[in-house]
Amino acid sequence: MESDDEISNHIDSILNGLIDAEFVSTGQKKFDLDDDKIADIGFEIIDLNPFNPSGLPDSFNSLAARVIPITIQILDNSTYGYSDTLSLNDQISEDGNWADRTGVWGTFMNAGQFQGNGEKYLGFRFEQENDFNYGWIKIYCSQHNDTLRIIEYAFNNIPGSIINGGQKE
Repeated sequence: MESDDEISNHIDSILNGLIDAEFVSTGQKKFDLDDDKIADIGFEIIDLNPFNPSGLPDSFNSLAARVIPITIQILDNSTYGYSDTLSLNDQISEDGNWADRTGVWGTFMNAGQFQGNGEKYLGFRFEQENDFNYGWIKIYCSQHNDTLRIIEYAFNNIPGSIINGGQKE
């Protein structure tokens, strides 16, 4: 930033990075989005069979993809814990229901908004200076929840300022 004018402040206000992590097995992976050496968010694929001792019908997928907010909140306007899928240029701001509970992206019976919908954005926010920084994570969740790809992310470094899905500057 060369000066304190509006354009210079805007240029450096969006911080982004490439994650490019794909996993196809069960287990949790955690990421530090704001580079403070503390994991902010986790993702996992779990096998639902241990939670269903009577077994699942053969037509059900036994895998589920989930997001685990650790130090952040995620956009979740559902009543079932299914995190909102956002498209390119969807606005991420204080509007909506923000939750710090585990969100389901895909499970049996095609429940979850990310499952099989291609690359989508997850809205997130974290508290800074008595306000929130808003951001997104680009994600791909396969139709059968056996592949979860965490692609990239960005957040607006100016507390209280909006960001759009996919916005990098």
